[in-house]
Amino acid sequence: MEIYDEGYFRDQPTHVDRHGYADYLRDAPLHRANARRRLRLLATRIPQRGRLLDVGSAAGFFVDEAQRDGWEAYGIDVSAPMVDWARSKLGLRVMRANFAGAEVTAVPLDAITMWDYIEHSLDPRRDLDKAHELLRPGGVLALSTGDIGSLSARLTGRYWHLLTTEHHNFFFDVKTLRRLLQETGFVVLEARHRADRYSIPHVLHKLAALPLLGALRGAAQRLARSRLGASGLPINLYDVVTIVAERRATRGVKGG
Repeated sequence: MEIYDEGYFRDQPTHVDRHGYADYLRDAPLHRANARRRLRLLATRIPQRGRLLDVGSAAGFFVDEAQRDGWEAYGIDVSAPMVDWARSKLGLRVMRANFAGAEVTAVPLDAITMWDYIEHSLDPRRDLDKAHELLRPGGVLALSTGDIGSLSARLTGRYWHLLTTEHHNFFFDVKTLRRLLQETGFVVLEARHRADRYSIPHVLHKLAALPLLGALRGAAQRLARSRLGASGLPINLYDVVTIVAERRATRGVKGG
C-alpha cells in the first residue's frame, strides 16, 4: 500500500509528515532489543519453539530475532520497500501481501504475532479469524496495540500520539479487544501495558506532531545524525497493551 512507502519509515523534513517513524532502519538495534523481550514473553507460553508468523513484519527485525531464537519464522507485510529490505538484506522469508487474503502454506502455526499491527488492519475481525484458522489448537497469538481507554489517551484527547487516522483505522480499549478475541476463538491469557525502548529522535518526531512543537521535527533529524541519536529510552505511558491469547480448539466454548 502506497501510504507505507519510504516516507512512512523515514521522515523527510522537506516533505509532508507521514506520522510514521523518524528513521525505522536506523533504530534497528532498538527494534531488535524490543523483539528479544517479546520473544522471552512468548517463551513463557510456548517453551518448545515451532513455526511462527509475524504479521506486519516491516523490515523483519522480529522475524530475524525469532530465527536466532530457534523458531521457524516467517513474516508478512504490505510495504514493498520494507519487504524488499527484509529479503535482500536479511535473507528472510517475508511475503508482501494483505494478511487476510494471503496464502500461508507453513501451517499449522504455533505462534502468530501482531506487534503494533491490528490498528492498521482494514478488518480486524477477519484478521483474527484468519489467525485462528492458521494456528494449531493451543497455539498462541500475541499482539500489541494502543489502548484508547488508557489515562494517557483520555488526557491528551485528539492529540494522543497514536491517534493518526491516516494509518490507524481502528482503536481499542482492553475490554473490547478481549471481547473480540473471545468471539474469534481465543482465550486471553495475559493483558499488560509493557514498556518498549524508543530512540530520542523518534520521541522528538512524535512530539513534533503536537501544536506549537513542530520545530522539534528538525531537531529530531539533527539528533538522529549524532551519537546520542542511537540511545534508547525505556518508555511506558501505559497506553499500549500487549495481549497473549491461546487458540481454542472450537469457537463454541466461552473464553475466560
